[in-house]
Amino acid sequence: MISIRNTLVFVLVSQLLGLSSINAADLKPVGSLTAFGGAERSSGHSASGIGGVDALGLIPISKSLGLQGGVNLSGGQGFRLGLNTGPVFNFDSGKLGLFADYEHRARDDFDYFGLRGVGGYYFKQFDALLSYSQPVSSVNRSHGQKTVGINELHGVLRFYPTNEIEVNGGFLVNSFAGPGRNENGGTGVGGSFGVSFKLFDPIVLQLIQAKIDNRDRYQVTSGIQIIWGSPLQEFLREHITMPNSFAGGDNGSKTTKKSAPIDPCVLDPQSCS
Repeated sequence: MISIRNTLVFVLVSQLLGLSSINAADLKPVGSLTAFGGAERSSGHSASGIGGVDALGLIPISKSLGLQGGVNLSGGQGFRLGLNTGPVFNFDSGKLGLFADYEHRARDDFDYFGLRGVGGYYFKQFDALLSYSQPVSSVNRSHGQKTVGINELHGVLRFYPTNEIEVNGGFLVNSFAGPGRNENGGTGVGGSFGVSFKLFDPIVLQLIQAKIDNRDRYQVTSGIQIIWGSPLQEFLREHITMPNSFAGGDNGSKTTKKSAPIDPCVLDPQSCS
């Protein structure tokens, strides 16, 4: 009797909190175009503005398999061009994506290559998302500085007050594995948050999307997004991306400037006299 009662209580509470999972819809063609602007700061660079455009698309191959890709053009801390592509797997109550990421960063003369996995599990009123990105590009040494890609683990909960409003919040941990993980303060820990809503079809206002960690790396943006044919909640579940992740990527880097050698005559003038 106690076991049956506990089961009934759990089911009731789950329904009241919207914890019951839902069946993910079959894959179908998806497309969006976003213009964004804001501010950012990365390791080795001072804070600056950022602005650009982002395009994303998904082409279904079958009901449970599709090909997703994106392209991103931005400026602020120098010109950047980002590309990514990979398969998306549709399963009961969620999606899984595996992507190859590329980004050219003119300011650091750096070409980033990385691998990224993103998973999403859908409930009635919210989604649980988890992403991990791992750089595979070599360390870049140029003009007296070293630039390396950094890894990132990012978890997010997306909440839908209505099917046209999205509120998200999450945690992130970065630079805990790979080359350069002990430089510029080492591992970073932080969070992310954002709010978006659909003004009218097909315009979505991304009121704010932000990521920040305790190593003073951050990106805060607002934007206007064009989506086609779906309420905002349905659109976000028709493909797999993380909030504040333009062109689908979570590409981060560290730039460490090489210290100039100290003139021994400055330390001991008499030895040079």
